Parts: sequence; C-alpha cells; structure tokens
Amino acid sequence: MTTPVILHFTPNQQDYAKVLRLFFIQRTSTRISLGFLAVAFVLICYGVIARGVSPSIFELIWLLLPPLFVAYVFFGQPARMAKQAVQNEQLVTEATWQVGEAGVEISSRFGSTLMGWDTLKRMVTTKEYYLLLSKVNKNAFRFLPQRAFSSPEDKERFLALVRQHLPSA
Repeated sequence: MTTPVILHFTPNQQDYAKVLRLFFIQRTSTRISLGFLAVAFVLICYGVIARGVSPSIFELIWLLLPPLFVAYVFFGQPARMAKQAVQNEQLVTEATWQVGEAGVEISSRFGSTLMGWDTLKRMVTTKEYYLLLSKVNKNAFRFLPQRAFSSPEDKERFLALVRQHLPSA
C-alpha cells in the first residue's frame, strides 16, 4: 500500500486564468471550432488573393472571426472567469490534497470532497499544472500547481499513484 501524498496550496487569479486556457484547449468542441475557423480563414484568404480584389463584407467578417474567437476563448473568457473565481472565498482558500489509493481528497476550511479514481477520466500535464479531468462532468476539472510539491519524492509518488489508477496518464 502506497503512502498518501499530502499537498498544500492556495490558488490565485493567475492560476485560474492559466488552467482555464489549458482546459479549453483540451476540449474537443474547442478544437473542432478552431479547425473549422482555420479552414474557413484559409479558404477566404485564398479566394481574396486569387481574385485580386478587395474582400467583400462577408469575407471581412470571416477574416476577423477566427482571430476574435481565439482572443475570446483563450484570453477574454479565462480572464473573466478567473476574476469571478477569486471573488468566491471558497475557491481561493488554502486547499489540502491527500492523494492515495482511494482517490484524491481535497479539503479546505469549507469542507472536503473525495474524488474516487473511477470518477476521473485522465490527467493533463503541463509545465506548471496538473489538470484532473472528470469522467462524469465533461466541464469539470481540478487543478494542482506543480509548486504544491514540497519535494521531488512527493511529486514522483503522486505521479506513480496517478499512473497506477489512470491508465492514460
């Protein structure tokens, strides 16, 4: 039996903005939308260049839509949601994660939640964060900043537990 890993951290507004960007790019719907807009953008650019005339208003809209969509999805929306998150005291209080054989228990002064391994779909690893994606609710995730680890040994034990319980990790 593996010893549980206990981690402490206090999330901030920057954490929420960054992980929301990471979460949005992981979503299939975002990727499909970006692909569709990229194809439309390329086709409109090709049509305008091939004709050698000024773009119509319709073409201008399609030339502006992809960059505006990217700016909104990856900058505007995460910044707005992060600002809302830090106004909720429960989301910016110190959290304690206990990661063990039963799953991930997250507690704070407001209460605790146990997420069993069977409720987690997979873990996304980035340079600064680990995102645990939910199987049950595709719009739900939990994040753990890498700064929460007090030692390389804790990080390795955490990763070993995740690999053991989440095959796609």
